[in-house]
Amino acid sequence: MATARSSARAEQHARLVEAAIAALEAGGPEALQARKLGAEIGASAQAVYTLTGGMPGVFEALVTEGLVRLTAQVAAVAETDDPVADHFSKGWAYYDWALAHPQLYRLMFGVTGGDLRLRAKLEISNDSMAEFPEGRAALHVMVDSVQRIIQSGRIRPVDPLLAARQFFSATHGHVLLQIAGAFGRDDGLLVIGALALNLMIGLGDDPDAVEQSMLATLGARADAPDVPAPPWTHP
Repeated sequence: MATARSSARAEQHARLVEAAIAALEAGGPEALQARKLGAEIGASAQAVYTLTGGMPGVFEALVTEGLVRLTAQVAAVAETDDPVADHFSKGWAYYDWALAHPQLYRLMFGVTGGDLRLRAKLEISNDSMAEFPEGRAALHVMVDSVQRIIQSGRIRPVDPLLAARQFFSATHGHVLLQIAGAFGRDDGLLVIGALALNLMIGLGDDPDAVEQSMLATLGARADAPDVPAPPWTHP
């Protein structure tokens, strides 16, 4: 009996999270209201509080689910014998997921402002990211990817965590600008590609090797921009 109740509660919680994600993407954080979310799952506002502890619990559940889904998309990228190309592909998987879920992505990182801003302990910063399991899983995907590059000899023996944070900072900043409409689709791909290429060169990889890895990554994208080979520049 208890198992059945637990299963029913878990199912209702999952439906609540899906409803919250849909409402968030359609109307922004302001659309997240207990009464409306309860109605979406055929329950009362009180059910939302019972399932999550209130709206702060809804935000926490969204952060957790967002991290799980983002990490799964990045981790699903198939690995080849070129760890640099794989790293770029994983970065683009991150980029693609974020652009497909802009409101959830912004909420995950506390980019909301006002009373709807996430509590500090949930913000995904370089330090707090590793304080809960979903954050650790996301961090490990990035660090492990950099570690493969180091082990291959493509870049200098650097702290993989520090290098991963550099790529994270660059990608996250670009994603937020892209969400805000700072670049067109094709321009955005070229900008983030050049950014990744230059950062990899800065970490010690050979410019020509990095360019070949980048071109291989672009060539594997089904939706790569229909433009000539990117005008990469390097010293």
